[in-house]
Amino acid sequence: MRNHPVDRREFLVKSALAALSLGATTRAFAAGKNAPLTFGAQNTSWGAVAMVAEEEHTFRAAGADIKAYQFDSGKAVRDAMIARRIDIGVLGTTPMIVGVSKGDMRPLAMAMYAGKTDAIVVKKGGGIKTVDDLRGKRIASQLGSSTDHVLEAKILPKYGLTRRDVHIVNVKFTDQVAALISGSVDAFAGVEPYPSVAQIDGIGTVLLDYSQFDILPVWVVINSGVLQDHSQEVTAFLRGWLKAVALFKSDPAKVTNIILRHFTAQGYKITKPTIELMLSKLNVEPDYIPGLKKYLYDQCKVMVSQNQIQKIPDWDKIVTPKYLELARKS
Repeated sequence: MRNHPVDRREFLVKSALAALSLGATTRAFAAGKNAPLTFGAQNTSWGAVAMVAEEEHTFRAAGADIKAYQFDSGKAVRDAMIARRIDIGVLGTTPMIVGVSKGDMRPLAMAMYAGKTDAIVVKKGGGIKTVDDLRGKRIASQLGSSTDHVLEAKILPKYGLTRRDVHIVNVKFTDQVAALISGSVDAFAGVEPYPSVAQIDGIGTVLLDYSQFDILPVWVVINSGVLQDHSQEVTAFLRGWLKAVALFKSDPAKVTNIILRHFTAQGYKITKPTIELMLSKLNVEPDYIPGLKKYLYDQCKVMVSQNQIQKIPDWDKIVTPKYLELARKS
């Protein structure tokens, strides 16, 4: 079945309302040692491991008491963490760096390396064939996200363009396909599953994905106070996280069905081929890869120059595998 625009818009409205209500009902920070840890992830491909963990109850199986919530972006997760409404979250690099700089956060592990999950999508038949053709066009992009950072800091300059040469429109990921359908934008910089939805439904054409520009690390991050006060619970959380990651390796067909049910349960008539295409672009990996600290230092230099952060964190001390190692040993 094809995804109909009306169904999609209904889904996007539901997602936005859900994110608002969830953000308002999360528990206060440090609400007691017996309270569950709160965990937030994006309702996109970047939250796929969290979706699997939730349905398969891997946190509970690992002895962790976790209350999970969904948000429309990593920026929204980060803001909830800074406000002490979420203890642990899944974040892209840009909101993670801001969170570490301003919110006393610390990375625990990786969710994935997601370079292929982000893409610039243009309206099918709109005459845009290359990035050069985006000059003067309206591009939907979620400001404050890693997706937007790479668009403005790496992709546009590669083709001799700046933000002033295009019209960036701040549109949430969940609303970008609808914006393309309505004609309010000519293209969008989005994250899966939305590029695959546009492609399979014949709405848009993927101009390029981000893999040639950025590895797009996606992080599991915690508020430092929670890590200090609830170390055993955090270790149990990571054991549950690793169980969910293992399913991506051992049973991709099961993972596909879980993610499909996740979206269809929200009233979204998304197809199995769309989910399969989306998952083919994920590199689910919990460990830090070589060169990751250099990547962070390079990203921070750009963000300091743009006044997004005041100083560069000491990633040599902050990025450590010890939490994952402890979870694996235990």
